[in-house]
Amino acid sequence: MENELPLISVIVPIYNVEKYLQKCVDSILSQTYKNTQIILVDDGSPDNCPQICDEYAAKDSRIKVIHQKNGGVSAARNAGLRNAQGKFIAFVDPDDYVSDDFLQFMYGLICKYNADIASCGALEVYPSGKTAPQCADTDVHVMDRRQALERMCYNDGFYITLWDKLFKAELFDGIEFTEGKLYEDTGTTYKLVDRADRIVSCCQIKYYYVISPSSSSITTISFSRKKLDYVEMADQMAEYIITRYPDLAPAAQRKQLHACLSTLTQLVNSSMRDKQVEQQLLKRIGALKKSALKNPRTPKRDKAALYALGLGYGTFSVLWRIYLKFKKG
Repeated sequence: MENELPLISVIVPIYNVEKYLQKCVDSILSQTYKNTQIILVDDGSPDNCPQICDEYAAKDSRIKVIHQKNGGVSAARNAGLRNAQGKFIAFVDPDDYVSDDFLQFMYGLICKYNADIASCGALEVYPSGKTAPQCADTDVHVMDRRQALERMCYNDGFYITLWDKLFKAELFDGIEFTEGKLYEDTGTTYKLVDRADRIVSCCQIKYYYVISPSSSSITTISFSRKKLDYVEMADQMAEYIITRYPDLAPAAQRKQLHACLSTLTQLVNSSMRDKQVEQQLLKRIGALKKSALKNPRTPKRDKAALYALGLGYGTFSVLWRIYLKFKKG
C-alpha cells in the first residue's frame, strides 16, 4: 500500500540549529505517510548539524544529505528542489516540528478536493511555554488561484509561508527561490499559487512554529537593513498581483502595508535606531494609509497601528512593546 502512494519530498534547510534539529527530523521520520524522501540540506552549518545529518542518513535510507557552502535559506531550498524526486514537495524549517499526520493530512486534502496545493494550521510555540494558533478557523476552504491570492494578502487563514503547505512538484518548474534575499516565501509562494488550478486549506494544527528566545524578546540587539527585503518582496508580489488581477489592488496594497508595519515593529524591537530606515518606512506607510483605512478587510491590528502612528512614533513604540509583552506572556 505504501509503495502505491506517490513520493513526497520534504526539504529541510539547516544552519546552526543543533539544539532543535533532532526533534525536527524525528517528527518527519515518524510520519504516518511513509513514502517520503527527506532532504537535509546542511548550508555550511558551523555547529554539529552536519554530523547529526550524516548520523540520521546512516540509519534511514529515506534521508538524503546535501552539504554545501553557506548560501542562505534560499540557496539551501534550491539545492533541495534540485534533488527532489517526489511528486509532491513540502518544506519544514529545522527549528520547528510537525505532527505525525502532517503529510497525510495535506495529501488527503489534495486527493479529496483534487487540489494542487494544500495547507494546514500552525501553532506558535513561545519560550515561556505559551502557545497561540495561527488561525482559529478550522473549516475547509477550497479556492481558485485568485481567491487564494486575496486571502494570502490579508493573512486570512491562508498564508504566504511555505512550511504549512504541500505542493505538486510540477508547480516549481522554472521557479527558484531568490538567493541572497530574506523572506523568500513572500518572493515565491504567490507565483506557485498563481499556477495552481485549485487550492485547499484547513487550519487544523499540524505544524509547530517554534519562536526562539531572541526573536520573542521585546528588545533585540540590532536591526539589520536586510529586513527591508520583506518590503521589496511584498512590492514585487503586489505589482505581480495588480498586473494580473487589477481588482485585487486593495488586497495587494494591504500586503505592502503589512510588510512596512512588520519591518517597522522590528526596528522598534531593536536596541538601536536607524532614522533613515524609520523615515523611509513611515513615508511608505503614509502613502498606503488612506487606502488601508477605507478598506473594510484591512485587519483591525493594522488599523490600530495606523491610528497609533498618528499619535507619533514614540507613542507607537510604547504601545507596540506593551502589545508584544501581553501577546507573548
